[in-house]
Amino acid sequence: MSAAVSGAAIVYYTFDPSDPGGWQLFGGTSLSSPLFSGIVALTDQLAGHRIGYINNKLYLLANAPKLTGIVDVTSCTTTFGPFTNSKGVTYTVQGANAGPGYDLASGLGTVDGARFIPALALIP
Repeated sequence: MSAAVSGAAIVYYTFDPSDPGGWQLFGGTSLSSPLFSGIVALTDQLAGHRIGYINNKLYLLANAPKLTGIVDVTSCTTTFGPFTNSKGVTYTVQGANAGPGYDLASGLGTVDGARFIPALALIP
């Protein structure tokens, strides 16, 4: 579940019955948020009930990542640039770098759904 637009999903959608719709690229949180919602819905089904607020559960699972399907992202950056604006000025927006464990670039990381869903479903 990339937070970047690279690796986007191609989605066909339309909202107006008179509009033929079309194919669009979705990436970043517009893609990863619904994907993670689907993972939580699958977890609800496996558990046989709503699992509720999961923030604390995520941190419990992060203590045993190889068993629980949390995949630590250890190399990436949220730095953007250099880019040149319409006035010809070049900028770089300094972001955060990923490293082992929790970091501002990737949080706890991403998930391997095949291991993450059963592990999350077991937490009361």
